[in-house]
Amino acid sequence: MESLRDLGLSSYEDRAYRALLALGTGTAAAVAEESGVPKGRIYDALGGLESRGLVRVQTDREPKRYAPVEPAVAVDRLVEAKRRELNRRIETYESGKGELIDRLADAETADDEFWTAAVGADDSLDLLFERIDAAEESIVVVATDVSAQFDVDRDGPALLDRLLAAIRGGVDVSVLISPSVFDDARAAVDEDRATLTIAQGPFELRVTEDAYGNFYLIDGEEVCLEVADPLSPDRLFGMLDLRDRGFAARVNEGFEAAWADGTVVDEV
Repeated sequence: MESLRDLGLSSYEDRAYRALLALGTGTAAAVAEESGVPKGRIYDALGGLESRGLVRVQTDREPKRYAPVEPAVAVDRLVEAKRRELNRRIETYESGKGELIDRLADAETADDEFWTAAVGADDSLDLLFERIDAAEESIVVVATDVSAQFDVDRDGPALLDRLLAAIRGGVDVSVLISPSVFDDARAAVDEDRATLTIAQGPFELRVTEDAYGNFYLIDGEEVCLEVADPLSPDRLFGMLDLRDRGFAARVNEGFEAAWADGTVVDEV
């Protein structure tokens, strides 16, 4: 495949997405200037990208700012849409997916700062899984409590499967949890799968009572932070995803201190 138009995007949508990869984040006017899409059509192009889940929109400031999802995530979403629409042609799209990801990754920049959020347990879990799937080098998981909205028996194994897929892709995974979360996880995940996970590298699990809150550090530069409901602290309000290397470095420093004092778990 030569471009995202092969997966159903219009020419303007394709150009707008590539422009956002080059910009990192940008306003509609900046995307129009970078891409050459006429200003009268740029909002239609960005709206099309948003409806397909290829961009995230920061709406608390004017003018709005847009940021692209990673090429791998964008292509996966488009391929899945084509799978539903054109099952008989799906093999063609799958065979060209890797080439397109490589083409888009060449233009990707990750220096800009951006944040986005999801509200509610289901959307928060979707956002978390998306960011885990996008990890290329490392994932740090810190969990000291479990929201009352999460079904541990359902969501625990689902999260473990995502981490296992990352490990198989060569991503380093470090998990630091409280004793209570460890007990909940051990009850939710069957022993064979837990043993398999612990035995795999690169994976390490430690237990501590010196950490607070739940967060996920992706590739050392992005933090997914669970936000509790201020009126009901045992319930999840949402998930805040921050791409800020300075903030991520501070989070990692705190993690390293708690990690060093944690108890290594090498069997269940």
